[in-house]
Amino acid sequence: MKRKNLIQKLILLIFFLLLALISTYPAFIGHTFRLTWDGQIHLIRFESVADAIKNKELPPIVNFMGYGNVGEVFNGMYPWLSGLIFIIPRVLVDSPMHALFISFYLLNIVTILNTYLLVRKLSKNHYIRLIGIVLYQLNTYHLTLMYSRNALGEALAYTFLPLVMLGCYLIWDNKKLGILYLALGMGMIINSHMISSILAFLLIIIAEIYRIFTRKLSLKEIGYFISAGILTIPIMIFTVANIANISLQNRIATTWRGLNSIDMWESLKAMLQNDITEKGTIFNIGIICFVLLSILFGIAVVSKIDEGWKMYILGAGIVYILTLNVMPLPTKLSQSPVGVIQFTGRLLSIVMLLLTIGCVLFLKVNSDKINVKSSSIFLFMIMSLLAVGSVRTYHNAINNNMVNDNNYIKKISSPDSGWGDYILINKNKQPILSQGIPKSNIAKISYDGITLRIDKKATQVPFLLYKGIPYEVKVNGKNTKIKVGSILKLKVKRGDMIQISSKATWWNYLTFGISVLTLLLIVLGIAATEFVNSGKEYKNETINSNDDI
Repeated sequence: MKRKNLIQKLILLIFFLLLALISTYPAFIGHTFRLTWDGQIHLIRFESVADAIKNKELPPIVNFMGYGNVGEVFNGMYPWLSGLIFIIPRVLVDSPMHALFISFYLLNIVTILNTYLLVRKLSKNHYIRLIGIVLYQLNTYHLTLMYSRNALGEALAYTFLPLVMLGCYLIWDNKKLGILYLALGMGMIINSHMISSILAFLLIIIAEIYRIFTRKLSLKEIGYFISAGILTIPIMIFTVANIANISLQNRIATTWRGLNSIDMWESLKAMLQNDITEKGTIFNIGIICFVLLSILFGIAVVSKIDEGWKMYILGAGIVYILTLNVMPLPTKLSQSPVGVIQFTGRLLSIVMLLLTIGCVLFLKVNSDKINVKSSSIFLFMIMSLLAVGSVRTYHNAINNNMVNDNNYIKKISSPDSGWGDYILINKNKQPILSQGIPKSNIAKISYDGITLRIDKKATQVPFLLYKGIPYEVKVNGKNTKIKVGSILKLKVKRGDMIQISSKATWWNYLTFGISVLTLLLIVLGIAATEFVNSGKEYKNETINSNDDI
């Protein structure tokens, strides 16, 4: 029996590796990768962090590389701790394309693993588990996040969403292990993408309100959620401390607000064409997931039997409808705090999470009526073909933004990508700087500094100085006093050399250490608890003849 279980686990591991390869390789055929606006924003900051780590340092909060080279604060305002999945391979591998491939492969492996941890809680049938994994991994929206949008912050948050629901499930089942899973999931989402963390938090709130009305909420449950919240604090302290330090001391621009909805017919057309083009009005979950959601939603609406899967499918259906332009939204709503969502397609991550859970639970109670073995094989094959086809088609489209080893740094250093995000603004909420530094003026640039060659007499230099960040400015090798909270103001003449540099502060190292140490302890705690449980409460989960992979 032990040998049989070992073989089954080996087969499962091979499946995970294969599924991750299917999810990754099509985007890199030809040793190239199609870069987008968001991709440039993320990869240049990951590059600067990688350079800092190579020098055994943390990066400064301010960015010298990219974004017009004017010293914007993406390292401080945009979480990057979970981005170590992309950063560490870049530190270890010289080839940018090999490092990027490894990073996406690891990202997909972690997504698959986290989804498996969730579906393992929902069903003992391994074919049903595989169906859940394939749905969450190969749906069109997930591929869109990674490859046509390069929205790496959201893709990382998507990776950890299953852990949030797993934590909730265990807490609802009165298991303390849920505290660790929930803290880990929420902490890593916050360390990935702030908007996604807001959506995840709202999902938990709605779930708890539902439990209040169904009289399932208990004081112990509340205590577990509070404990998870407290444990999340040290995980996110590095990210939140940086954001607070900048936003509380400076008047900065925030990202644009809006509520751009998905066009129902254009989205359906994109599904039928298997299109993952980066266009907010056609974001979709793919034709297979759409049909599955439609069928299950219809069954849930007409069914009078009270079964656990129904609330997830109904929730997925309702959230999906909210993403569409079937009903006009108030104009003022887009400029309210709700507008931080920017486009309703972001809710498709929640749709897929709920659909995955609902589908697994539906198959669990109907496994005697549905051949789950054949269904899992068919679903894997058809969704794999669609995934490879959509990514390959997008990759092959005519585009001048293909990157390879030779042009990688040049492409990700585009001065336009991210311009204006988190820039210093005046009392009228207008940027205090309108253009970047001309390349001809840049003599040297690195992760922690920039050297400028002045070509004409001036009283200021187009470089931003934020309060709360330590700077060192030298003119022709001599230190000079500066005033922060504005553009760098200096009287300079033609031929002067200006050196601007910054370093991570002591509290950056402290909060980073706290976050990393907490993450390691939680992961070790989960691993140890799962190992102990594998010989106790999970002992009866040994695969029987009907559950063989």
